[in-house]
Amino acid sequence: MDRNSPGRPWRAIILAAGDGGRLAGAGGAMPKPLVPVAGRPIIEYTLDAAGGAGIEDVLVVTGYRDDDVRDELATLPRPFGLSFVHNPEYARGASYSLRAARSFAREAPSLLLMSDHLLGAGLLRALIETHASLPAAASLVAADGCERDPLYTDEATKLVLADGPFPREVTEIGKELAHWDALDCGAFILDPAAWDTIDSAPADCELSTIFQALAGSGELLAADASGQPWYDVDTPADLIAASQWLAEHHDEYAFGFEG
Repeated sequence: MDRNSPGRPWRAIILAAGDGGRLAGAGGAMPKPLVPVAGRPIIEYTLDAAGGAGIEDVLVVTGYRDDDVRDELATLPRPFGLSFVHNPEYARGASYSLRAARSFAREAPSLLLMSDHLLGAGLLRALIETHASLPAAASLVAADGCERDPLYTDEATKLVLADGPFPREVTEIGKELAHWDALDCGAFILDPAAWDTIDSAPADCELSTIFQALAGSGELLAADASGQPWYDVDTPADLIAASQWLAEHHDEYAFGFEG
């Protein structure tokens, strides 16, 4: 089977090491992935999306209160293999969590997902299908060009894109960009070649540093996810807004294994 085929066995890495410090007062001392949105831990929505997209194996990178996360997720019904790896440096940059997943990724493209983003299965399927259409190896980020409230976009990771049709080359990525073309939805496909860039990045850095390096070398493309369901949860206000958003979109988009 072609390595880019949407029908190939796909793996997903979910970064779930955070302590949820910015959600203080909402989740208490609870690990961020387990903070509830509409009565369910945030990470369960990400796992639902992976199941609905037909992912066969999922690795969850844990950190803060590792046992609590493992115990919660180990009991969930799921249509995929589930494993864990612990990042003891979870208080430092997310680079440590990403590198902890390297042996799981092996030498094939892998999804990289954030445990604090609510995602629909359709977004992941679209990302996989876009990857299958690429004429050459590259990593992908799901990009949403739809308008959002300025209070939301202030917290979001932003993308500057080259001109032309999708998939478009990403030229810049970061939270502080003054001018941008789309928002990073928190879903990526890492091509195996990306690990060379990951290895050469500073030992302690954020993901945006790594993905900016990929963009700088022309190795990061944006897949159009405009109109697909996703919501990034960073603050107590986001928890309230995300619950309302789920109530409005639950019938329109599948968040369960049925996809």
